[in-house]
Amino acid sequence: MLKSVQLKNFKLHEDTQIEAAPITVFIGPNNSGKSSIFHAMLLLRQAASRNDQYLCQPPGGIQPPPSEHYLYSPNVIVDVGAFDEVVRNGRKDILIRLCGGTKAQGPTHGLNEASVDVTVGVKDNRLVRNSGSVTCLDSQANWELADGHPTQPNPVTLRLGGVRYKIRIADTFGLTQPAGFEATPGPPHETALMYSEFSQWLGSIPSKLLGSVHPIYALRGFEEWGYPITDRPPANLELMTLHDRALALPNALASDRQLKGKLSDRLEELLHISIDFEVIHPGKRLKIWAKHTGNKRGETLFANEGTGANQIPFIFVPVLLTPPNETILLSEPEAHLHPKGQCELTRILLTVARKENIQFFIETHSEHVLHVILNAVARGEWAKDDVALHYFENVEGTAQVKRLGINEHGQVDGGLPGFFDQSLAELTEYLGALGKR
Repeated sequence: MLKSVQLKNFKLHEDTQIEAAPITVFIGPNNSGKSSIFHAMLLLRQAASRNDQYLCQPPGGIQPPPSEHYLYSPNVIVDVGAFDEVVRNGRKDILIRLCGGTKAQGPTHGLNEASVDVTVGVKDNRLVRNSGSVTCLDSQANWELADGHPTQPNPVTLRLGGVRYKIRIADTFGLTQPAGFEATPGPPHETALMYSEFSQWLGSIPSKLLGSVHPIYALRGFEEWGYPITDRPPANLELMTLHDRALALPNALASDRQLKGKLSDRLEELLHISIDFEVIHPGKRLKIWAKHTGNKRGETLFANEGTGANQIPFIFVPVLLTPPNETILLSEPEAHLHPKGQCELTRILLTVARKENIQFFIETHSEHVLHVILNAVARGEWAKDDVALHYFENVEGTAQVKRLGINEHGQVDGGLPGFFDQSLAELTEYLGALGKR
């Protein structure tokens, strides 16, 4: 999970520090820098998966699609254009810093988690700085790479339980890599295997932190009655375009009965419908059905259920697939939903966050979403420190971000900027119109 994010010279952000919590919420006007936080983290994750030296796409550009059905490579999750499009005017370098923690599959030395602090510097789209630290118990490994060269020639080490774990610095966005371990005396074979697995985990912690952020895009929904059947289930659903996501989602569900069942349970809870598929020949297309409960409508095409219903699977399925202790970047969960639906969806997400230990970064313009979160604090379901509420504002082309205080009653210090004052302005205008009659 993430503890903080810092951006320098990235889009509107001259120097922005975000303190994270299990539920981190971004509010504020359009074009104030909220989405840029998501873009920066996704660019880092994408660059780490390529394991090259470029933040934005390398000179070769976006690779061609792996099949005729998809528009883009599944490795492309965000495309913000060239480096010049995201660096602030007059600047040539960007700095991004992430702090957080990650957990291992199994415990070693009585622990299975570590904290990591990573800073990357990018100039003219190339990685020029890679520094940070990994901390386990009382042991810490610090590293720094500047202008493509480590400041210390040998691997950095962590000392745990008499074992020295070595971590080598990389000159790519993979950041670090494992370099083995040393133990005296030499451990038995079974113990050596455990140490080796632990060494692999320690050496890849920074890239694992980058890979632990999962986007749920603002644009989502089924737009067709059915979709082509692909040769194999998609490797992931975090695809850049709505077309590719809409193609991948039904194919993933059709190949995984348990996943389809979990989605149906969530849809029934929220919308009183479930989902099913039918293979149509010829043409090999998946026909998507909605089954209604509690009324006599029976089955209908899911595409005919309306925009609100159609976008819900694109929220629930990524949430269901996200492992514990990782982070979901959720853009505008309220899109196309009635206020009651917005509230019910937010309650479900809060339940999942608590039960599955999943962190949510939520970008929203909805007071209904926000009120459900604040009411959960007021009821004692979430501690006030478990919610980080950040207000964004564009001041003469620079993002100004302020964390708003929340008390134990779910009240926001100074009120909610841009929410109630807008409602009050509309009410005043309405009353003024009535007074003229």
